[in-house]
Amino acid sequence: MLIRKIRELLYFEGFTIQGAKAKLTDRQFVKDATSEEAIKKAQAELPLDASQPGAPSGEDLSNFKNQLNDILKILK
Repeated sequence: MLIRKIRELLYFEGFTIQGAKAKLTDRQFVKDATSEEAIKKAQAELPLDASQPGAPSGEDLSNFKNQLNDILKILK
């Protein structure tokens, strides 16, 4: 769930890489981002069963995986 929050910071909230790194040093922020409530919300937004209506396609998942890999490269 933390990777998802990093993605939000970079792509949707306009943080720079340095700004996102700084935000991740805030223990309360990390605690909130990985809370049980945040995990449940994220799971509700992304169906895990491919047979469910609205579940992401293989192409969507591949694109998401590529985006996450790009974020990991940036943060290293």
